[in-house]
Amino acid sequence: MAFSMSGFACAAACAVMAAAPAQANCWKADDVRAAKVRDLDTMLMVSALRCRLGDTGLLERYNAYVVQDRAALTDVNNALHAHFAAEVGKAKALDAYDNYVTAVANSYGAGVTGLSCADMGSIVDAAMAEGASYEALSAIAERANVQPRLEGGACEAPMTIAALP
Repeated sequence: MAFSMSGFACAAACAVMAAAPAQANCWKADDVRAAKVRDLDTMLMVSALRCRLGDTGLLERYNAYVVQDRAALTDVNNALHAHFAAEVGKAKALDAYDNYVTAVANSYGAGVTGLSCADMGSIVDAAMAEGASYEALSAIAERANVQPRLEGGACEAPMTIAALP
């Protein structure tokens, strides 16, 4: 039985894909981006509540940021709802989203190692100065090195197989 080079390339690609483990419940790049912004917002919210006793004005500034960026934050929440709907179905999506956001908030309950109330104020001020957009919040989350906890991890980029001559 003879194989042509194109047949061999196809067979090799099929073998690689069959051997690769499926990544069920992984997070696509856009979902990871939404999770980072949601994580950033939750970190700021919990910090604003924790820091209110120090009278830093952080809670008032955080509330102003939420008003300014409400549309972008709504887009983030919608993206996360869609992620969970795809993962667990529409009927269970709201519960999955609520559990996720609660876990994120709980992770910040004791504060953020290495960041003070003043540092959180600086992040809120940066969010206010950057403008009210999903892109701006995403950039701030990147600069703040927000690393959300993603059950299932990020999906790997699809493997590209070069065509053989």
